Amino acid sequence: MSLDQIIKKIAEGRPDLDRSEVRAVATDILYSGEAAEDVLAASSTLDKLISGYKSRQAAAAQSVAANDPTICPVCKLPLKPVRLANDRKAVFCSKHFVVFPIPPEKKED
Repeated sequence: MSLDQIIKKIAEGRPDLDRSEVRAVATDILYSGEAAEDVLAASSTLDKLISGYKSRQAAAAQSVAANDPTICPVCKLPLKPVRLANDRKAVFCSKHFVVFPIPPEKKED
C-alpha cells in the first residue's frame, strides 16, 4: 500500500483524528516493515500507534531547549568539559550523551 492509501484508510476509520495525526500514524505504518493491511486490520495496534503519537507530541510540547549549557537538561547535573574534533571545546553529560559545543570566542580587533 502507498502512503496515500494508508492515509485514506485511517481517515475513513478514525474521523476524529486531524490530518497531521493521520499522516504521522500512516507514516509509522508505512515504515514499520509490517504489511499495512495487517496493521490496519488490528484496531488495537492502530490504537497503540495513535496513543504513541499523541504521547510523543505531548512530550515534545513539554521539552524546552537548554538555556544553560553548563547543566544537563535531563538530569540537571553539571556538564563536564571535553574536546571535539579540531580541538573545539564542548561540555558533555556522559550519562545522557548530551553534548553542547562551546562557541569560539570572538577576537576583537
